[in-house]
Amino acid sequence: MKKIWLLMLMVCTVIGTFTACSSDDDGDPTPQLPVSGVSIPATAEVGGEVIIRGRGFTASGISLYLENSSKEKTAIDAAFSNAGVTFTVPMSLVAGVYNVILTQSGNEWTLGSITLTDADSPIISPSLPEMVVNPGKEVTLGGSGYESGDKIVLKAENTSNIEISEVTISTDGLTFTLPADCPEGDYTVSLIRGTSSWVLDNVVLTVQKAKRVKELLVDAGKNMQLLLQINYDDKGRVNHVIVDDMEWDWAFQYEASVITTVSPISKAVLTYTIDDGKIIKSTDAMFDNYNNWAYTERDYLSSVVNEENDYEDYDGMNMTFTYNTDGNLEKLTMGSDIDIQYTYNEGSIATVTNTIDPALAIHLINLILTKEDVACAFLLNQIGMTSKKIPNSITMPIQKENGIEYRTYDLVVKMVDNVLSINCNEAVAELAGIANLTIIYEDIED
Repeated sequence: MKKIWLLMLMVCTVIGTFTACSSDDDGDPTPQLPVSGVSIPATAEVGGEVIIRGRGFTASGISLYLENSSKEKTAIDAAFSNAGVTFTVPMSLVAGVYNVILTQSGNEWTLGSITLTDADSPIISPSLPEMVVNPGKEVTLGGSGYESGDKIVLKAENTSNIEISEVTISTDGLTFTLPADCPEGDYTVSLIRGTSSWVLDNVVLTVQKAKRVKELLVDAGKNMQLLLQINYDDKGRVNHVIVDDMEWDWAFQYEASVITTVSPISKAVLTYTIDDGKIIKSTDAMFDNYNNWAYTERDYLSSVVNEENDYEDYDGMNMTFTYNTDGNLEKLTMGSDIDIQYTYNEGSIATVTNTIDPALAIHLINLILTKEDVACAFLLNQIGMTSKKIPNSITMPIQKENGIEYRTYDLVVKMVDNVLSINCNEAVAELAGIANLTIIYEDIED
């Protein structure tokens, strides 16, 4: 009898337990999403406005968050209404896919997702007039839309990012100074404003140590080969150009705005008049008068013309220079019937700033023998702006029995350490009268 009583007690206890669970379930129903008919735009810009359509967003105690792939939530300062919710994407967020999270009374629901994209850059028409800059030098970014407080970040492969906060805003754009220890390389340029950043389109800054020419080997095959050695004074100015095997030495003297040298070939005194760092007049090595030098508004050489001589055949030595919008020499014209054209492509390598333009240096042999004052002027490198790139082909006139024929020659251009080589092969050099060129540069020590 006692066993029966104990068994009945156990049964009652179990029945009592099930009833309690059922009672608990009935008193704690699953939370219901307070909104319905939700429509979320697929994409939005960081910093842009977002409107989510739906009903129920005026319910009490609701909040909105954006959740990134790492499950980090950012609270949204939103305006709720009967039609939905409106908010501005915080500038602190980065591009990516975010969940839209709604919370109420400790409960949360994922309403959907939205893809955030980088905001449009605030800079209009960013540009970099000087593509190659030496460490420690100023850089000016063109364009408009820069603001006080903006910062610049330079990024290159295999180097740490360089942040520059000391900038100057002007009508020309934004100016900053490269660190003196900035490594050489090609850098993308990003603008930092607050927590937002933008890579400036079409702006690549090439940082290059300051260099100068030490030697030039101009090789026209069997026609002639010259090795020019360049020496400098304590102010960094060219004071000697020497060709040992020819016993040539152009020794340059500087006095105020005039540079002079005695031609080792003709023994004539060559005189150069300098204005604003550019040659504006030079003694014609063949005549007792002068060549006049003219420049474009962008400071590129446009012509070297002798308007005083009475020799009809000398017209061929008047020179005009045409530079394209990218700042590269596109055409060199001698007289009225000799055009030399240069072409460039995406693979064209940068020139070394503040040194002789390689597109002109390949003509040095012809110029030394026929227009010596111009050749020396190119070596002095006081002719304004020079090409930013080295051409990958050249079109030259070739004298044939039945007249002039134009031919295009590919140039193989390589820059290894401080040695630049431009090769069009020996046969072409002999035929076209241009030179295979090797330029050896040396770093300028502070």
